[in-house]
Amino acid sequence: MTDSHESKLVEALRKVDVHGDIAPAHVQDPMTMVLRQTAIQADLMRWDDSRGHYVLTGTGRIRITARNRAPGSVLRFRKREEIEEAAKQQQRLAD
Repeated sequence: MTDSHESKLVEALRKVDVHGDIAPAHVQDPMTMVLRQTAIQADLMRWDDSRGHYVLTGTGRIRITARNRAPGSVLRFRKREEIEEAAKQQQRLAD
């Protein structure tokens, strides 16, 4: 799935969490219907009979929160001598 499709899907899942569906029931836009079907097939949301609307599954909630996380940062490797020197400086400051 491309990034634009993924962002549309995540935005639709947020609407499900707030309103109970991706769009109002009277909206029959093809893109809305595709998003709804994709989310159901991927087990991101399901119909809840007792509430009368769609609800997010655990997988859907994880999908929303995963998009909010920052990407991993790149750390440089430090040489053993640098690590030992930093530890010595920390020890001097602590004394």
